[in-house]
Amino acid sequence: MNDARERIFGDVDDFREDLAPESGSTELTAEHEKRPPDVLGADSTALRVKDVLWDWFTIQACVAAGLVALTGYFTFISTSTWRKCTETLSVEFRNTSGREEVVRSFLRCTFGREHGKGYRPWKMGDFSVLFVRISTLAYFGEMIFHQLSAWHASKHRKWRTKLAVQSFAGYYIVYFVMLCILGYHSQYSQLVCMSCFGVLFYCGATSKEFWSTKGLSWIYTYVILLAIVAKTFVEIFMIVAADPNVSAKLKLGLRFILVPLFWEFVCAIERHYARLNPSPGPCLQLPYFVSFTLQQAFFSRYIMFLISAGGAVKNMANVQAVLSLHELMINVVQKDRDIYLVKLFLGKQSADAMLMSRKQHDIVALNSIVSSFAEICAVIVISLYLYVFRMASVGNEIIVDLRAYGSQAVNLIAIEVVLSFFIMYVQQRFHGIRHGDVFPRGNFVDRRGWFRISYKFVVFMWITVMMAHKVTIYLVGSQFHKYLCPRINDDGEIFSYQCTTEDLKLAPGGFYLNPDAFLIQMFDTPVVMRE
Repeated sequence: MNDARERIFGDVDDFREDLAPESGSTELTAEHEKRPPDVLGADSTALRVKDVLWDWFTIQACVAAGLVALTGYFTFISTSTWRKCTETLSVEFRNTSGREEVVRSFLRCTFGREHGKGYRPWKMGDFSVLFVRISTLAYFGEMIFHQLSAWHASKHRKWRTKLAVQSFAGYYIVYFVMLCILGYHSQYSQLVCMSCFGVLFYCGATSKEFWSTKGLSWIYTYVILLAIVAKTFVEIFMIVAADPNVSAKLKLGLRFILVPLFWEFVCAIERHYARLNPSPGPCLQLPYFVSFTLQQAFFSRYIMFLISAGGAVKNMANVQAVLSLHELMINVVQKDRDIYLVKLFLGKQSADAMLMSRKQHDIVALNSIVSSFAEICAVIVISLYLYVFRMASVGNEIIVDLRAYGSQAVNLIAIEVVLSFFIMYVQQRFHGIRHGDVFPRGNFVDRRGWFRISYKFVVFMWITVMMAHKVTIYLVGSQFHKYLCPRINDDGEIFSYQCTTEDLKLAPGGFYLNPDAFLIQMFDTPVVMRE
């Protein structure tokens, strides 16, 4: 029994000694541990509506601050990228060069320096597209960075967390410095960036104090299963949802059956890692499962918008209301949606003990908070994405309507905000969960009483930064960078649509699954060296 306990929970004393937190973090951890261990069995009748309302209001205030920052960032990066990629497109260019050349020029725009088979020096106007490109190159290291940066920001710091944050910063800074100085020497910038990425991956792979899971390898799960297999499934879902030849019933079945099952499984695996790995402070289990919670919101929402644009869904607000009520019903009757997965992996006795722990309480509460945050963020970002990049079905350009997108976004956000309150009330009233207690108490910064920044605000700002990183990688860097193709009408207006398989052959190196294209698009190999 002792061996089993040590295998699941680890040696807590050894871990605390090994972690060696900096000053201030020990008190933070101790305060968290002093809270009632039987929080899940608390008397729910003692909770009043005003207590729930206060928790909800303070959380929503931090959410609003994060959404404002993220909206501003995404508006800048998307509009500047679109402007750069369409500056050479015109009716005259279409008529003289042909449709294929228009598509080829558009798909190569995020490579910035390539001009034909040569290179030109870096210019300030290239910043947006090159920033998108370098963010896309960081795809396989994002989860490691999210994990180690959270530990570092929490003041639970070691040399690996510091080196990981520094290498990730160097990954971006050196890339642009090399371009400014060398301009056309792409192989040098590639070498430097890959070296920084290697350092980042080494820090994550050797941080055994952060990855104590026994059994399934975290490298296999995160890199092979989630980063490669999951990416393939998502791309298939996108292709099916955007294909006008696929029946509406199949698209709806995909969105409301296959997509929820797929994402629920993936997110449950991430939360399982959060349960098994150490987190010596409040909210430090969040980085383990925040990644795919954000991806789920973005891609599920994007598929819904594609289906709506194709006419399969007539009213998004009605659909959102139905989904929201379904989610509320699940939270009324069920405290923990991972109970069956945990019992499958750990057995009944170990699972029952873990599901009653303080850590599990925090995971359930934080998952609810982050899911609501991500859903609202996805509505705003996807609406901007479709408008800025002028997504339109062939022959249906009228769907590019700012007023329509804005009105729809307001309705969907209102539904999600109201739902977040009722879910929080249900979880506190019937399951004894207190969302306000999962955050560290006190202030992250307190300068003589006049300048204060709470830990709760810092947590949400960190999530916002992770969201911005996700948005750059998956929406602008992946969807726009690789899967959108242009169409120019006779009036000179430029629209985009989901590329067909034939269109993708015009990308640098060809279709991205062949070796040359993969090296160009994912590892920054110069186009001139592969073609």
